[in-house]
Amino acid sequence: MIRGDRILSKSGLPHRGEGARMNEQAYRAAEGRLWGSLGVQPTEVWLDLPRHGARVRLQMVGEGPPVLFIHGANTAGASWASLASRLPDFRCLILDRPGAGLSPKWPRPIDAASLPGIADTIVADILDALDLPRTHVVATSLGGYIALRAAAATPDRIDRMTQFSWPVGAPTPSVPSMLRLLAIPGVGRLAASMPVSERSVRALFRRLGQARALEDGRITQADVDAYLALLRHTDTMRNELEPVRSLVSPIHGVRGLDLGEEVLGRIRCPVLFIWGAHDPFGGPEVARQLVARLPTATLDLMPDAGHSPWLDDLEHCATAV
Repeated sequence: MIRGDRILSKSGLPHRGEGARMNEQAYRAAEGRLWGSLGVQPTEVWLDLPRHGARVRLQMVGEGPPVLFIHGANTAGASWASLASRLPDFRCLILDRPGAGLSPKWPRPIDAASLPGIADTIVADILDALDLPRTHVVATSLGGYIALRAAAATPDRIDRMTQFSWPVGAPTPSVPSMLRLLAIPGVGRLAASMPVSERSVRALFRRLGQARALEDGRITQADVDAYLALLRHTDTMRNELEPVRSLVSPIHGVRGLDLGEEVLGRIRCPVLFIWGAHDPFGGPEVARQLVARLPTATLDLMPDAGHSPWLDDLEHCATAV
């Protein structure tokens, strides 16, 4: 059943996650203020992905060739709001990955054994649900891993790709200590249970290399409020922390998700890496080494940017995309 711009369930209520902590109304309010500050009103749709028994939320803005946006870990589709608002000539398909934002979690555990298969198929599944043959892709971090595997597994479904900074699975010596700490038994559950404040959200942006953007207002109060609401009022943090112990080692960092030659060698689409030199997951040398292994890739290294370069220089990133 469709009502307004949302696809509704048989009960007449919007599909959402079922976590006890979910306060959908509070999250939607903060997210709506973020979109409103950008002068954009997205359309919302819900898609069933029967291959994995998952349901996902998409927000859509703009008109033109489709572009699927895949966000990183412990965040949601709204993290792309400012960038998507600068791309009115594209049909931006902004995904809440399963377990993030308002999308329900995957029906089975996510670990190093299951995630590659999910990554290989999720883009094709979303396109099938939308009756689209192909799409461009914009991705970052964990979303970057998913997008690269999808491009290798289903090359006929992806036209061009923009990757922002380090994708999970790329070799790096510098996985931040905060991520390694979360892999210690019990620490992740403790972190998910602790109250989140605006101060802690701002500290996280700084740890991700976005200190200057935060201080001079490029990361706006609406950005901070939307992310704070995501962590407070959805189950995103709890869902995203569940697989950390199987995917991250306190000593060795990310494990079991290597983007090896077998994957990179099957990628045919052009890939632009827009990489922040202050990305704590890997700086310029990590970027150059990865791009050198992917013949279809080019590198745009931003010397004053962090893990999310579009937050540091929105106009440059929108033009490059």
